[in-house]
Amino acid sequence: MQVWYIQDLQRQPVHPKYYGQLCSGNCYLVLYTYQKLGCVQYLLYLWQGNAGNKGERPPVSDTRLFHVQGTESHNTRTMEVPARASSLTSGDVFFLITSHVCYLWFGKGCHGDQREMARTVVSVFPGNNKETVLEGQEPLYFWEALGGRAPYPSNKRLPEEVWSIQPRLFECSSHAGCLVLTEVLFFGQEDLDKYDIMLLDTCQEIFLWLGEAAGEWKKEAVAWGLEYLRTHPAERSLATPIFVVKQGHEPATFTGWFVTWDPYKWMNSQSYEEMVGNSLGPGSAISEMTAAFKGSQDSPENELGLDLRVDGANPSMNHTSSCSDSMVNGSLPRERLMHQALEDLPPGVDPARKEFYLSDSDFQDIFGKSKEEFYSMAKWKQQQAKKKLGFF
Repeated sequence: MQVWYIQDLQRQPVHPKYYGQLCSGNCYLVLYTYQKLGCVQYLLYLWQGNAGNKGERPPVSDTRLFHVQGTESHNTRTMEVPARASSLTSGDVFFLITSHVCYLWFGKGCHGDQREMARTVVSVFPGNNKETVLEGQEPLYFWEALGGRAPYPSNKRLPEEVWSIQPRLFECSSHAGCLVLTEVLFFGQEDLDKYDIMLLDTCQEIFLWLGEAAGEWKKEAVAWGLEYLRTHPAERSLATPIFVVKQGHEPATFTGWFVTWDPYKWMNSQSYEEMVGNSLGPGSAISEMTAAFKGSQDSPENELGLDLRVDGANPSMNHTSSCSDSMVNGSLPRERLMHQALEDLPPGVDPARKEFYLSDSDFQDIFGKSKEEFYSMAKWKQQQAKKKLGFF
């Protein structure tokens, strides 16, 4: 990991000793390097303090108070708060630094994990003169350093607020300069389309996922994230972190919001022709099954007079035979497929993939794209198009 702070529009390296100590008057760049599937990956964070961006450290007082929150190494943070008694709360741990002594203050409502992490945190602060103080047993100098006693929330910690809001995934698009979001319900990795920009809202942060073929819209991604926060009906904070994630380079902080995640999904992507050629799609399945039946003319079933085609129809029926031949070739008339109920479809047609049996020219004319382009889209987008055009 590497950390820089911005001063006079220039990057200045931060000594590793001070990693994790951020001043509200500064801006920082944090570069995290890791390996994924044997390849080097990078995460670049931009942290901007809320007290300005002049690149100057605020004056440091002799008396400083830090609020320590967290129960383990991945969720513990320490934030400086105003050095006065009203900043204390009985449910947490605080660290008070004075010119003579440092106090680690344990509120009555904090528990063992909090106290253990607080001891770890204060070990990074210089000086050896550190005392542990329990709420209600503070020495007089403790209150003097805070400017005297004052009321503060003294009830024990209430149960942590449980977020009722679940993560939400949206497809982003722009029409006439306006941001349009289409929500994807019960989302999964298969809903991430390489032609799209997707917005994942996890309540605590916003992720903007850039498909590799998203093209011109990539430059608009961050602006769309800010527009989403600005116009959110819940009046979301504009300070909510926004992360830009590229297809194939998703960090665990992004993939962890999906029920399952296949890191190899986009490493071995197949074209539509490869997919049909390497799998038993409806057309190829019917061809192979028909060939198998033709090769079993001498079977006991044939002797019993069970001379049926794959679709269960009598081969002497000419219209069925011609339909099957057209179906195998992927060239059924559109009238036989569009807006047809299950019982009205030609025999052997998979009702879940009616569009598959269109000719290439009819498919292009109806859907406005080739079969290859259509089947590379996310499944929910395919279904949306099929509903609209009468193939669902």
